[in-house]
Amino acid sequence: MTPARTAAAVALAASLCINAGFTWKFLADRGNASGSLAAPDQLHVIRTKGGLLQVSSLQATETFQATTDHKIFAFFSLGSTTTQIRVPAVYHYHIELAPEWQVTLRDKTFLVIAPRVQPTLPVAIDTARLESFSAGTWSLFTGPSEREKLQKSITQTLAVRASRPGYIDFQREPARETVREFVAKWLVGQPRWNAGTGYAIKVFFSDEPIGSLNSLALPPTVAAP
Repeated sequence: MTPARTAAAVALAASLCINAGFTWKFLADRGNASGSLAAPDQLHVIRTKGGLLQVSSLQATETFQATTDHKIFAFFSLGSTTTQIRVPAVYHYHIELAPEWQVTLRDKTFLVIAPRVQPTLPVAIDTARLESFSAGTWSLFTGPSEREKLQKSITQTLAVRASRPGYIDFQREPARETVREFVAKWLVGQPRWNAGTGYAIKVFFSDEPIGSLNSLALPPTVAAP
């Protein structure tokens, strides 16, 4: 056997041993998947000042795609790798309780202007159902790194999507109903106003083009629960 072949055989054997070691460690770690609780000095509590009221949730299977061109000397193309990831996501939305709420009682109708709805970040994803694949001439070699890079961008991309007007508007009416129920329980239910006397509640959010409370038209009277 020539020295070159001997060196290649040694390198291959070393590589196999290293991979075997990593595989053994990976399987051993899977056997202890329960893990352990974080130490107290590793826990950080962040208090939500004033509190939040969760008003709605959206569920969607989101798709992420990226294409990377591989070149030599910035002009000679070696082809490209296209990567795609699909993962179920749950968007939660809330309003802050701390800001001042505008409430006006007019002819047994409460007109309420609540704070604007905001997404609760980070957006939750179901990693157990995450699907990914790569395609391209060199995807066998470039695919893993490209999928990892795309997966790292998911959190920021979902945060941007959560704030899109389309998503905000889609959940607006369910959110409005949640706030109406909240007001009915904590405001109309007070001894000063007996909920059984036919009070109605109309809710608006501060980011809606409502002008002022004085300009709002009264809705048909509907008894609050």
